[in-house]
Amino acid sequence: AFWQQFYAYFSGDPFSSYVMTGITCPMPLPPNCSEGSHLVAGECVPWDRFNPSWSLSAKCADKDYVLETTARVNGLNGWIAAFFGLFAVFIAGNAMDTFGRKPMLMAFLSSNVFVKALLFASCFMSESGFFAVLFLQNLIEVACSAGVEPALNSMIADLTRGNEKLRSDGFAALGVMMHAADVIAFIAGYPVLKLHLTSYAWFWGPLTLVSLLAYAVFSFSPCSKLKETLHRDVVGDNGNEAEDGFSCSSFFKVFFSEIASGFRLICLDPFLAQFLILWAFTGQALGGSWNLAQLFLLKMGYEQANASMARPAWHLALMLGAALSSRIVRCFGARGSFAGSLLTMAVGFFLCGLGGPFPEHAELLFWLGTVVIGGIGNGVLATSFSAIISVRVSEQDQGKLFSSVIVVNTIVGLAVGQLWPQLFFDAKAVGWRKGAPWIASAVVFILMFMWLCVLCVLPCCNAKAGKAESDDGESSDEPATSDSEMSE
Repeated sequence: AFWQQFYAYFSGDPFSSYVMTGITCPMPLPPNCSEGSHLVAGECVPWDRFNPSWSLSAKCADKDYVLETTARVNGLNGWIAAFFGLFAVFIAGNAMDTFGRKPMLMAFLSSNVFVKALLFASCFMSESGFFAVLFLQNLIEVACSAGVEPALNSMIADLTRGNEKLRSDGFAALGVMMHAADVIAFIAGYPVLKLHLTSYAWFWGPLTLVSLLAYAVFSFSPCSKLKETLHRDVVGDNGNEAEDGFSCSSFFKVFFSEIASGFRLICLDPFLAQFLILWAFTGQALGGSWNLAQLFLLKMGYEQANASMARPAWHLALMLGAALSSRIVRCFGARGSFAGSLLTMAVGFFLCGLGGPFPEHAELLFWLGTVVIGGIGNGVLATSFSAIISVRVSEQDQGKLFSSVIVVNTIVGLAVGQLWPQLFFDAKAVGWRKGAPWIASAVVFILMFMWLCVLCVLPCCNAKAGKAESDDGESSDEPATSDSEMSE
C-alpha cells in the first residue's frame, strides 16, 4: 500500500507539469501581451522558466491559456478513462473474489512499467503523438489500477474477520500509511518541479527502470513478496475455472453477470444503495475543486514547485484525520462521524470560495479552509465510509462491494464530473466567479449531509439486507469469527 501510493503520487505533480509542456499556442501580439509574456522592444517575449510569471510551457507564452487547457484536457482525459475503467472494475471485483487480492496488485505493478515507457517515448513525439499517448497511458493505468483500492480494502476485511471495531482500526491504519506515503511522495517530487523542465524524458526513463525493479521485488524477494489474504476455501469457488482464468468466449458472460451481481448486492440494501450514490456525489464535489487547487495557486503567482506543496500539506491533514478517525468513530459511531465530516468540509471549502470576492485574504482562506479544515474532515470521512459499508456484506462479497463503489463513483463522475473543470473554473475570473468551484462543492456537501440525515431516520434504510446492523454499527447477526475471537 505504501509503495503503490508513493509511486503514484511521486509522479503525479511532475505529470501535471509534463502535460503543460505539450500545450502550444501562437505568440501573443503586442501591445496586449498575455500573462506569461512581457513587452520588450515592441514585441511580446516569454518570461524565463525560472520566473514565477512563466507560462509553464516553452511552446505557449499565454499562462491563462495553458492553465485553462490543462484543466480541460485533464478533465476530459479523466472522463474518457473513467468510462473504460468501468469494464475493468467489474472484472476486478469478480477476479479478486475468485482468484484472490494479490493478482490485482501485481497487475498494477506490471502496468507501471508499460505506462512509464510510453510516457518516455512521448517526449520525442509530435504534438498529436503526445496527446495520443497522454490518453492511451491513462486508459491503461486506470484499467489496471481499478482493482488496487478494492483489493487493499478487501485485505483489511479478510484479516479482521467481521470484527467491526478492529476493521475500523484497520482502515484507519491503512489510511494513515497511504497518506504518509502521499506526503513523502510530494516532497520527493519537489526538486523535480523546481527544475522547471521543458522536457521530461530524463524523468520518465529512470522511472521505467524503477518500475521493473519494483515488480521484481514484490514478486520474487523473500522478505517483501506479496501474500494472499483471501482464505483458500473462498479462492477458487468455481473449481477449475479459477485456475483456467477468463476465456475470450466467456468475457461478456462474466462481465454482464458481474454487473447484475454487483448491483443486486447493492439494491438489496436500500441504505447501501443510496449511501453509495451520496458518497459518489461527495467525491465528485471534493475532487472537482481539489484537482483545480494547484492551478488556483499558480494563478495567484505561486511558482509551480511551491504550489505543489499544497498536496503534501493536504495529505498531512488527511493523515491527521485518518489518525483521529478511529477515536471519533468509537465515540460518535461511523454514521455520526461521516455526517460531521461533511459539515466540516462544507465550512472549509466555503471559506476557500470567499477568496474570490476577498482576494487580499485568498491565500490564507485557501490554506486554512481547503487544506487544514477540508483535509482533516476528508480524512475522517474516508475511514468512516469504509467502516459503514464493509459490515453490510459478507466476507466473500467484499471485493464486489468495493468495486461497486468505484463503479457508482464512475457513473456519477461521467454525469457531473466535468462541471468543475469545464464550467466552474475560469483562469481569468474575478470576484465570486473565481471562488465558484469551492462554493459549489460546499453546497453539495450540505445537500449530502441533509440526505444522510434522512437516510438515518427512514425505517427501510435501517434494516440491513443480508447482514443486519444495529444502530451503533455493530453486526447483529452471527459473527464471522468465533466468540473467543470476537471477545478478544
